[in-house]
Amino acid sequence: MKYFVIIVSLFIYTNLFAQKIENTGICLDCVRISSKTVFIKNPVELNYGNPQERIVFADTTAKNMKTAGFWISKLENPDAVIMSKKEIKAFNEKTAGLKVNITDLKTYPDKINTLDFIKTLEARLILMTSKPYFSEKSEEIPSEYFQSLQNNIDIDKNMTDLQIKFAMTVKYGDIRIMPCADKIYSGITSFDIDRFQEESLDLGVPLAVICQTKDKKWSYVIAPLEEGWTKTENIAWTDKKTITKWIDAKKIAVITSVKADIFLDEIMKDYFEYARMGSKFPLLSKNKTHICVQIPSSDNNGNLIFKKAYIPKEDANAGFLKYTQRNILTQAFKHLNSPYGWGGTNGEQDCSSYLGQIFNCFGIILPETSFQKIKCGTLLKEFASADQPNQKEEFIINNATEGLSFIYLPGHIMLYIGNNENKPYAVHAIWSVSAYNKENRKTLKYINRVIVSDLDIGSEVSGNSLIERVSKINLLR
Repeated sequence: MKYFVIIVSLFIYTNLFAQKIENTGICLDCVRISSKTVFIKNPVELNYGNPQERIVFADTTAKNMKTAGFWISKLENPDAVIMSKKEIKAFNEKTAGLKVNITDLKTYPDKINTLDFIKTLEARLILMTSKPYFSEKSEEIPSEYFQSLQNNIDIDKNMTDLQIKFAMTVKYGDIRIMPCADKIYSGITSFDIDRFQEESLDLGVPLAVICQTKDKKWSYVIAPLEEGWTKTENIAWTDKKTITKWIDAKKIAVITSVKADIFLDEIMKDYFEYARMGSKFPLLSKNKTHICVQIPSSDNNGNLIFKKAYIPKEDANAGFLKYTQRNILTQAFKHLNSPYGWGGTNGEQDCSSYLGQIFNCFGIILPETSFQKIKCGTLLKEFASADQPNQKEEFIINNATEGLSFIYLPGHIMLYIGNNENKPYAVHAIWSVSAYNKENRKTLKYINRVIVSDLDIGSEVSGNSLIERVSKINLLR
């Protein structure tokens, strides 16, 4: 079960906190607390100063490299199908067998051991009280605050087992580490990344619900790829049979635009919500202007009902896209310059969820985090610490496959798109790299979006360039 990983994360955290490891490449001054991962504080202490002193990232990638067509033109056979539907199904089954926190809700148990789950919650509490956190008013948060959130969780410790309920998301919602909407931060000058934010859920995600808070405002949910606390108002109650039918829908529509508007009327004026790339819904019909799908909603009692909804035809596809290099690169470049959003903050995406959205369009199921994604498919190379940047670049150029290979460094993951003038390039969602300001102090070079870049960015700080920190590369086939 996914929540056992929390205990492992706690062990890693308590034993490695004082050790120096490579920085994350995304947020260089902080620790991510998660049910599935803990990134240790970067060994290089950065002096950010005031937020307005941040250095703006200078994008030096040539303009012709910023479309999918440039990279597609370099491919020998961009329309060759890499994996058939049958092969993708086998790929997904193999991925699920890797124990990378992918949950099959169709087979999720009807009850779980109460004490085991309490250990999960206690591990989260210990993680959140192991270092200082700050409020939006720059005030350090006392441990009593976290304990009060813990005390609001409604679990009868005298019960041997917890009975599982099932539900589905009826609107976009956040997954939180603790049952609270408050934002907390790792430092008084670092207000970009909310440490309570773990992930996000689009419309139509099936869920197993473990428990709720005493006020019923928050529910602890298990989704196919993540788990944590979400607002109860964002879900509707159902049963496993209905969940299974939704998951196994034979005809589906897949969102292929970055954000697709959903309407409740055929003339597409009654706006309901938007869904992000890779979301899927049961397909009812289609015509020249729109695709009609089934979406989940809730009745007055909070129970699941279904409605007809309409999506502009250009924003969705009837069925999964064919798994070709052309289609992968096309989907990836639709996101170019999309804002970065840690854990799906404000409806955006971080490095890992960005890649997840792309490959969801092909029916390929990938786990949530970057270090889990790099385990999928075939591992082409795990670089040694002594490997030089030029050796890494040479290997990537000679062995990676455009659109099918992930380039990984601790805390960050990118999609390899090809090479130009003997330099490998990637497209990726990235928050920042460290740099120097005018006073020659280490500071933050702010990116905060999806970019195309070579792997040299960050090189002005010794040991900080992407290529220096690349540790693994894989192949998704």
